[in-house]
Amino acid sequence: MSIVSIRPTLGLVSRSGIVPVSFTQDEAGPITRSVADAARMLDVMAGYDQADPVTAMSWGHIPGTYTAYLDKNGLKGVRIGVMQSLFGTGTDHEEVNRVMAHAIDVLKKKGAVIVPVSTPELDTDKLNGQLDVQKYEYKSVMNQYLKDVGSNAPAHSLDDIVASGKTHPSLSKFLQSAKGIENGLNEPDYKDRLVKIDALKIRVANVMAENHLDAMIYPHQKRLPVPIGEYDQRERNGILASLTGFPAVVVPAGFSSPTEEAPRGVPVGLEFLGRPWSEPQLIRYAYGFEQAARARKMPAPTPGLARND
Repeated sequence: MSIVSIRPTLGLVSRSGIVPVSFTQDEAGPITRSVADAARMLDVMAGYDQADPVTAMSWGHIPGTYTAYLDKNGLKGVRIGVMQSLFGTGTDHEEVNRVMAHAIDVLKKKGAVIVPVSTPELDTDKLNGQLDVQKYEYKSVMNQYLKDVGSNAPAHSLDDIVASGKTHPSLSKFLQSAKGIENGLNEPDYKDRLVKIDALKIRVANVMAENHLDAMIYPHQKRLPVPIGEYDQRERNGILASLTGFPAVVVPAGFSSPTEEAPRGVPVGLEFLGRPWSEPQLIRYAYGFEQAARARKMPAPTPGLARND
């Protein structure tokens, strides 16, 4: 989908009411057709909610309106780090890399200072394999969610959901893995991962400080998305914002070359990552890029209904 999304700083937007996966990594944010629409949505969504105590951290970090940062010249003089470890180097990555190379050219033309950043330790596979905590937290948060729903819930535990046999095949592997962990919050590996997540936050902040960066960029995914319904979408770079809780904005960067399976090409997203509470600045950078690149394509229209005249 050729869309814009904002994953806010953890605590800016309430997660109350959302079907949970992980209280460490879950967040909510706007998904829209444009950066301007996303800014308007964030105006409405941001703020304190007693039902999600972490939103108390947002106090003092919310501007009068995020739309004030919709500046088409917002990239001039901005130092942007290109996270080289979040780009693939194989043939499966060529289309994404081609689109990203063009996107970086657009950033340069709009006045951004591009800074290559080498951080081999911040690799997607390593982050997913060594730090992701969703499978450890899922049973606990889902069971609590179903309890809060009450007696009208169609299931009352994760075990009930799996036993129903009504889960989508693309989720079966994850659900079975989470179900098999009796008490994930007490697992030594889980506690070790939380320590590593804290270290990751400090590392990312230091990378930005050492290189005097205003933001960092990378493709939202190293490779093109798999077809809808398939589970095995590897090399998702969104894991970096998910683990750190730092804000990120994804904006359409372009499309892959057309193929028989995808005659319009497949959309590629450019992700901006910033320091905590830097949503206003990220919106400014994303809007400046969006207005210059004009990379979004409207979805193909739905065919008209057959008529019997």
